[in-house]
Amino acid sequence: MSDLTYVEIIWHDAHADVTSWIELDDLDDEPCVVVSVGVLLPSVKKNHVVVCQSSNSQDQFDCVLAIPVGMIKSMRVLGVGGLEPS
Repeated sequence: MSDLTYVEIIWHDAHADVTSWIELDDLDDEPCVVVSVGVLLPSVKKNHVVVCQSSNSQDQFDCVLAIPVGMIKSMRVLGVGGLEPS
C-alpha cells in the first residue's frame, strides 16, 4: 500500500450502561462518543468506514475496525503518505 490516508473519526458507539437489572429512570441518556484514529481502508465493507491501527509492506492489516456510516458524526483526514523502505 503506497499511499495511506490517516483519518480521525468521531462516532457514536452502541454500549451497555449496566450489568444488572435497572429502572428506566436510572439509565444514562448520554451517547457513548468515541474518537478513533487510523489508516483508512476504502471500499472494504459496504455502508461502513473501515480503518486499521497498523499496516505493513506486505499489505497486511492489524486491529481493523468497521464503523457503520450511520454512527459517524464526523471524519477528518489527518494526512496522506506512504511507507518508505529504510
